[in-house]
Amino acid sequence: MEKIIDKKRETHFYHAMVTIIPMIIIMFVSIVGFGASPQIPLVFGCVIAGIVAIWIGYTWEEIKDGMVDGITNSLEAVLILLLIGMLVGSWIASGTVPTLIYYGLKIVSPKIFLPATMLICLIVACAIGSWGAVGTIGIAFMGIGIALKIPAPIVAGAVISGAYMGETISPLSDATNLAAAVVNRDVFKIAKKILPISVVGAIIAIVIYAVVGLGYASGNAEEVEASVAPLLSSMAAQFNISPLTIIPLLAMVVCIILKFPAIPAMLVGSFVGMVEAVLYQHVSISDMISFAYSGYVCNTGNEMIDKLLTAGGMEGMLESISIIIIAMAFGGIMKETKQMEALVKPIISRVKSFGGMSFITVLTCIFMNVILPDQYLGISMPGQMYADEYDKKEIDRVTLGSILLGGGAVTSPLIPWNTCGIYCMTILGVAPLAYAPYAFYGFIVPVLTIAFGFIVSLKNKVSKN
Repeated sequence: MEKIIDKKRETHFYHAMVTIIPMIIIMFVSIVGFGASPQIPLVFGCVIAGIVAIWIGYTWEEIKDGMVDGITNSLEAVLILLLIGMLVGSWIASGTVPTLIYYGLKIVSPKIFLPATMLICLIVACAIGSWGAVGTIGIAFMGIGIALKIPAPIVAGAVISGAYMGETISPLSDATNLAAAVVNRDVFKIAKKILPISVVGAIIAIVIYAVVGLGYASGNAEEVEASVAPLLSSMAAQFNISPLTIIPLLAMVVCIILKFPAIPAMLVGSFVGMVEAVLYQHVSISDMISFAYSGYVCNTGNEMIDKLLTAGGMEGMLESISIIIIAMAFGGIMKETKQMEALVKPIISRVKSFGGMSFITVLTCIFMNVILPDQYLGISMPGQMYADEYDKKEIDRVTLGSILLGGGAVTSPLIPWNTCGIYCMTILGVAPLAYAPYAFYGFIVPVLTIAFGFIVSLKNKVSKN
């Protein structure tokens, strides 16, 4: 009798495709055609997955349990994202973020403009995310680049390389925390895992930018100073700029070195930032509490700086949290009703090595970025698809998290119809197909991620022999 029931509930590949194909169409039309956010299309995806599950023979209780399990796995990431909002609000109020940007802008000159652009966008993105970096300091660098007569696609490529490196290595970024939620592992461990590949990719990209920039090194340094000076003066007027303001960052780094878990480390960083904001920047306690929840509001009178430093707060993280919760609910239905397993089987049936798994994972991330098309789904869908397979092959899920970032996060702005590509094009005024050849980090890192996988596989094979 039990075997007959199992037979009736057997999930096949075509069941999964009945869920996935309509979801892809709804997602693509909603995001690309109507400019919608991914939350509502994801809800429709959950509805379709649930209907297919009932068709297979699952009950509502089982479908609900799948959603709850999926959401439960994301709760640590949700808490961390809330703390990130609090931390960013306190770090801007304390002067930590303004000081990092201030000293970064001081080093800009025509000779090192492109490498400096990447590095400063990296610093900013580590604190406020890739979209924040592109939409603020990225615009400033576009203007300076035009003054130096550097082609806009090259400057945009450097901006995006820096911004999306920050997105992949920072434990404060949405992408890194999403990857941690999907694979159910510590966000610091994932950021640490991808760091070596990211650093190698960044070094290669910076060297290329330095060589490319030699052709524009004759630019007028006075024009750069004139462009940067208003930004520096506005920050200096609003904040006490000093190396002392780096203390909150150092406190969190010490926590990481001492192997504190993510939540206590971020609480320490936030608390130290709040104390410094009150004592050193003379922020009132009531304002500091408001900044921690609603975000810091900058009023220097300089539109660029005000936009750059109006950020943070728990409230600002709610949109990202809503996407993560719905995406994890969808994945929970797919996993509980074995639609995910049926979808993955034909793809990985012949994959035996770690190199093969990393190759398939990166390609799937890119494919999802193209067809769904949103960075969150380019990370969450492949992660949910392959998590169990990594477990079966005894590959640490931390490694899977780093591969998701190396394949999904960095390639999203290179695709013209992806939400990241649309955003970057709208903000920077350069089409993705124009800047993509110069966004070196975005295609170097996926190649390095795949190469690393095959190198590890080769080493394992040699050691066995």
